[in-house]
Amino acid sequence: MAKIEKIEKWMDADEKPASKRKKKKDQSLAGELNLKARKKTATAPRVKHVDPIANIQQLLKEAPDSPDFLGRRKLSAPEAKKGLFKKKSYQDLAKLRSDLNILSKDGKVDVHSRQKIRNDLKKYPEIPDLHVINAVYTYQDIPRIDDKQMISQQAQDRLNENQLAQLKKAIHEIVVAFYHGGLSIFNVNWFIKIYIDYLNVYKNRLSYEYIGISQKKDRESVTLAKKLRNKRSEIIELLEVKARFGALSKLGVKLNGTTYLSDNFTPMEIKKAAAAFKAGELSKVIVEERRAGKIIFVYLTLLTLLAKVPILKYLVEDALNTIPDDDRGIALRKRMVLTLMKVSDFDLAMSGGDSVRARDAANALYRYCLETIKTRLLNQVMRELYEVDPFLKAIWIVKSADGLFDRNGYKELLHHAYGHLKVISGELNQLQEKKREMVIDLASKYTYQLDTIMDHYGWIGESESQSWQNRGG
Repeated sequence: MAKIEKIEKWMDADEKPASKRKKKKDQSLAGELNLKARKKTATAPRVKHVDPIANIQQLLKEAPDSPDFLGRRKLSAPEAKKGLFKKKSYQDLAKLRSDLNILSKDGKVDVHSRQKIRNDLKKYPEIPDLHVINAVYTYQDIPRIDDKQMISQQAQDRLNENQLAQLKKAIHEIVVAFYHGGLSIFNVNWFIKIYIDYLNVYKNRLSYEYIGISQKKDRESVTLAKKLRNKRSEIIELLEVKARFGALSKLGVKLNGTTYLSDNFTPMEIKKAAAAFKAGELSKVIVEERRAGKIIFVYLTLLTLLAKVPILKYLVEDALNTIPDDDRGIALRKRMVLTLMKVSDFDLAMSGGDSVRARDAANALYRYCLETIKTRLLNQVMRELYEVDPFLKAIWIVKSADGLFDRNGYKELLHHAYGHLKVISGELNQLQEKKREMVIDLASKYTYQLDTIMDHYGWIGESESQSWQNRGG
């Protein structure tokens, strides 16, 4: 966190004209970004020179609610080449990570580590972890101030604008590193911290702009005020990722001191682990001390967390594609992650008040759950939660989509939801005792909610007043 003196110095600094000297082509991983879009963001006019309406429109474009946040061009992993990742040629990552952790705890600046990162990035631009650490230092250097009364409103606007630009720059560099093989618990932990900070700063900017325009009565202002209010609701929904972040932090503590925490997962490692998993060899060592079962568990845990981050939709899909579907359990776990992404699409649309997008998302989620049930779970005994999850999600989306569909179509969906309740509460549910009790309790809760909806529409009459077990089909 920068001191107030640094902020004042930054505020008073005159902007230098852009150099006309032709720059060398960027050979780093950051060069994979949509540099044109980034340059546009970095050189955006200051608030005082921009029309308020144009400023709000630009702010709305910076919403981290889709992969477009990272640029128009879809990022993709590079083709595998011999010697692309030189893990054995660079030995200083452990020390650099340690220095970074010390900085995050007491705020002390390690000048030598920062300079080393800058120098080593020139020598080893293909090491994704160096880019992650560099992005974290960018994040740590962002000017901040706790007591906003110490600076003028104009200075606050410029400060917030700079914060968003720098946070986005750090996010971009980390995501590119992810695509180039930098997916690890350590790196994901830092990404989530920066991402949550961006959400909070962005939410505050939305609130500030809303206050300024909400009193105006012209049509354009009213429309923008509504967009700002809806977008803020979406950001509040995205901040729910903090709850899942806690689970990853706990996992990181358990794996502290192991390569599961710091080392990245390669496609070949995942493929070998999946093959061993299918063969029932969960304890088989795949690389160093990393074992097949734990590799799959940790990797899917990472992807489950990232599934709640819309800007990483393509990354999660690509990462899931590296895991073979040969084993039924792994395939269902993968589908569970994809289902969660569809749940997030629905929640985001509902939070933003977009009923059309919400209905499309509800349809997509429900169809996906039905496909999973029909192709992989029909009349199958369920012994794991990932086998019950498609039924639960199908029921959940039906009760959550109240008001989005026409009456006849929605009544049919409710009817099928009761049928799903019957399955997960019947003999096919052979989960361990505590897990089964949890599912049955959730089924009871859903039953009450479905009954309430049925009663609201007047669909519980004499012919339907029996127990829900008899209503489902």
